[in-house]
Amino acid sequence: MPEVKGFHHISAFTKSMEDNLYFYTHIMGLRLVKQTVHQENFQTPHLFYGDYRGTPGTLLTFFVYPNIGQSYKNDPYFGTVTLTIPKGSMKYWKNRLKHYTIKFETDIEQSSINLVDPDGLGLRLQESIDRNLSTAPISGSEINEKHQLIQISKVDIHTSIVDKEKQFLKNWLALSDPFMLNPTSEEQINLIESHTDDRSRLGRGSIDHIALTVETNENLKYFKVRAEKYGYQIEKLIDRHYFISLYVKSPSGLRIELATERPGFTIDEPLKQLGNRKITFNH
Repeated sequence: MPEVKGFHHISAFTKSMEDNLYFYTHIMGLRLVKQTVHQENFQTPHLFYGDYRGTPGTLLTFFVYPNIGQSYKNDPYFGTVTLTIPKGSMKYWKNRLKHYTIKFETDIEQSSINLVDPDGLGLRLQESIDRNLSTAPISGSEINEKHQLIQISKVDIHTSIVDKEKQFLKNWLALSDPFMLNPTSEEQINLIESHTDDRSRLGRGSIDHIALTVETNENLKYFKVRAEKYGYQIEKLIDRHYFISLYVKSPSGLRIELATERPGFTIDEPLKQLGNRKITFNH
C-alpha cells in the first residue's frame, strides 16, 4: 500500500500581499518560491513560501483576496499550524519576535512559541526533538541556518465529530491514532473536539486546505479508489502544474489534498531564480 510521506503544503487566505510577503520572508525567513495565480480564479494571486528548494513539507501558500472578510472559527476548522525550529533555537526566536514587536506566548515545557500572522492565522514554533532534522537552508538570509524554520510538523483540526474524522484518516489513508503522517518524522494531524453548534466561516487567516505528500500519480489513483470504496466525497483529481492533486472532503467537510512530490517548482524557473517572476496560466 502506498504511504503518505508527510505534509506537502498548507493553503490559507490573506488580505494583504505586502504584509504577507514581509511577514513570511523578512520576519519568518522563508523563501518566496513561487508567485502565481489561483488556477480556478486567475485574478487571484497565489504565493508559495518554503525552504530554498521549495521542498514539500516546508510550503505555506496563500491566496490573496484584498476584500476578504473576517473568519469565524467555530466548527469545523483547521487551527494552529506548528512549524519545527532547530533544537536550541527557542531563545533566538523569542528575541527576534520581540525585535519586530510580534506578540507571542511561550510554553517552556513544550519548548514552543505561539503567535499569529498578520491575518490571524495561528502559528506555533516548536523545537525539534531531532538534532539532525534539517532542510534546504536559505542562503543570504539574515537568519542563520541553525535557526531557520525546518518544516510543518503539526496541524490542528477542530471538529465536533472527532470519532468520524479519526475513522476517515484510518480508512482512507491507513493512519493510526495518534495520527503521525510518517513513523520516522514528527509530522502529525491533531484532532481537537469543538463544543459549539455555530458553523465556521472562511475569511482572512483561514486555512482553505491542507495537503499531504505522496510519491507518484499512481499513488493518487490508489487513494482515489480507496476514497470511493469508503464513500468519501471526491472533489477532483487535477494537474496543478507543479504537482498532481487529489482533493477529498472529510466527514466534517474539510478539504484534504494529496499532492505528488514532483515535478516541483523548477519546472518553469531555475532554482536560483525561484519566486522572481509572476507565473500565469492560460484558461
